[in-house]
Amino acid sequence: MSVTRRNLLKGLAASSALGATAAAAGLSVTHTTDTVATTKKITKKPNLLIVFPDEMRAQSLGFMGQDQSITPFIDRFASQSVVLRQAVSNYPLCTPFRGMLMTGQYPYRNGLQGNCHTGANGNFGGKDFGIELKKEAITWSDILKKQGFSMGYIGKWHLDAPEAPFVPGYNNPIEGRYWNDWTPPEKRHGFDFWYSYGTYDLHLNPIYWSNDTPRDKPLKINQWSPEHEADMAIKYLRNEGGKYRNNNEPFALVVSMNPPHSPYDQVPQKYLDRFKNQTSRTLNKRPNVVWDKTYQEGYGPEYFKEYMAMINGVDEQFGRILAELERLKLDKDTLVVFFSDHGCCMGSNGQPTKNVHYEEAMRIPMMFRWPGKLPACQDDLLFSAPRYLSDITRIDGLG
Repeated sequence: MSVTRRNLLKGLAASSALGATAAAAGLSVTHTTDTVATTKKITKKPNLLIVFPDEMRAQSLGFMGQDQSITPFIDRFASQSVVLRQAVSNYPLCTPFRGMLMTGQYPYRNGLQGNCHTGANGNFGGKDFGIELKKEAITWSDILKKQGFSMGYIGKWHLDAPEAPFVPGYNNPIEGRYWNDWTPPEKRHGFDFWYSYGTYDLHLNPIYWSNDTPRDKPLKINQWSPEHEADMAIKYLRNEGGKYRNNNEPFALVVSMNPPHSPYDQVPQKYLDRFKNQTSRTLNKRPNVVWDKTYQEGYGPEYFKEYMAMINGVDEQFGRILAELERLKLDKDTLVVFFSDHGCCMGSNGQPTKNVHYEEAMRIPMMFRWPGKLPACQDDLLFSAPRYLSDITRIDGLG
């Protein structure tokens, strides 16, 4: 049965807790008409878990039947979830999408019209152009914090412009631009547990700032970033000794993994070994791939095998998080959302990566699971990222 937005909003509004939390997570489409009729009144606020890898195109998911990927945990999750097969990234670039996610505003309203970095010599771009999430912006995380949620953020943020004196690192500068910076506590928008960075693409040796880490002393980690972030998410869920959150409050946790974002060779060998009898050419079968073209170094269809290996690794780490959620018996009380900010062309239409108006760059995973509350289904209703905040105010009057 087809989904309409009107029926969707009615269904979400049937439960104020579901409406507030699901919409805040970006759940602008969850229910079929049948679901609306059977939605039960929910009095307890659910937890919220968002797992949010970067640059993962919808075609890369095994159950979609397109790319030759290995994603058993995502596939199982999809079988239990509401799956929006036509979800799109309105602006398929890291910072602009993240800005829409947080504020519910299009880039021309929130000012996030490009990535957060400086200009070629560190003297323009970023703050000079206003490309950063404003301190005074109202985000879904601000709203949930005021509604009594414990808030946690792990991984890539990419919503603050670097400023001098710049933090040392491999991408400060890269190509003459400065990219990475910490987020001061007053700009974390309700997230009281913080384990994050701006944008840092050494996936095998990432850095993080925690609640207790000063700007000039980031934590240097010798572990693949999705694996490390899954470890941190598991610690947050276990919450031994109440170290990470208030056990008397519902929690909202974001796990923002950078892979499968480039550089694609930043992936553990064990994931590459799962494709050892394949090459990028045998794996990348899309008919619109342009092979006989010179791409920017480090990009293009020749890296498709590495891209698939990264996705397999992200899938495995997502599976670890879900397994811990179930082991702790939190799964039935937790709305889990899985999506990406944009896709990646990998040579389709002759394009190397993203920020173009092609299917491979714009169509993204978008799935929601809440056992016993959201019946599993798949639907082709279009999904638009900027509706998040307006859905909160329409459904539950939190505005």
